[in-house]
Amino acid sequence: MSRTIHPTALTMIARLSNSLTQLVPQIGSDDFPQLLIEVIKQLVPADEMTLILFEDKPEFLVSEKTEKIGNQSIDMYLAGAYLLDPFYRASVELKQSQFFTYGELVPDGFRQSEFYKQYLVKIGLEDECGYLIIFPGGQFLHLSIGHGVGSTARLSRSERQLLETLTPLIDMLCQQHWGDQLSKPLNRQLDQALANFGSSKLTERECAVIRMVLQGYSPASIADKLFISPGTVRVHLRNSYRKLDIGSQVDLHNLFMGALMRFEQYEGGDPLEGFF
Repeated sequence: MSRTIHPTALTMIARLSNSLTQLVPQIGSDDFPQLLIEVIKQLVPADEMTLILFEDKPEFLVSEKTEKIGNQSIDMYLAGAYLLDPFYRASVELKQSQFFTYGELVPDGFRQSEFYKQYLVKIGLEDECGYLIIFPGGQFLHLSIGHGVGSTARLSRSERQLLETLTPLIDMLCQQHWGDQLSKPLNRQLDQALANFGSSKLTERECAVIRMVLQGYSPASIADKLFISPGTVRVHLRNSYRKLDIGSQVDLHNLFMGALMRFEQYEGGDPLEGFF
């Protein structure tokens, strides 16, 4: 019995075939990153796509709306705010390339976090998804796909399924393009800056609480993960703020970033030591 391929599927296959015909010959060229973005845009609607390579340090390869963030926020992201990015957090444990939606990664209080307010809100993005492409040396590529607040061009379930299905193809193309170009291992030293933040002034439990607050966890979620009560979380947070001489999540985020940005090269220990 013969089967008829749905016209929509035929159209998609034709688009993908045409796009790959243009993209594959550009593997290894400077045009490849932008062309890769254009291929995905031909398959699904997107208001903003960003390509960040994490090798020795983060590098924006393609970013269509970073002017909305401003240079100061971009500098802060590259200096260490990326440590709080849910996609970066996922990369720490990831062993192979994968497609994610923000909903699969973000903590329950993420929309109240300063990272969300200072980066995603400024760009005007929400409902983001994307790929984490993991290279053999531990470096990785974050290809994000986002939509503006109030945009009608949202990804449907089938479009997200299409993107997920394409993960092996996107991974193969990226491995072929960047695989031979990456010579520096990913500098994970700043991961220890987040892990050690406040350790010279706070108890171990207080450090755990403020670290989770920085990442966007709610008090209830922190309590659940640390096996303590929400009231105890609030006590730890209040004591931490008092010891750090701050009064809000905004102050906590600014203190974290201020401590990181004073280092040309972080070499270990609490970033706050000698800061104030």
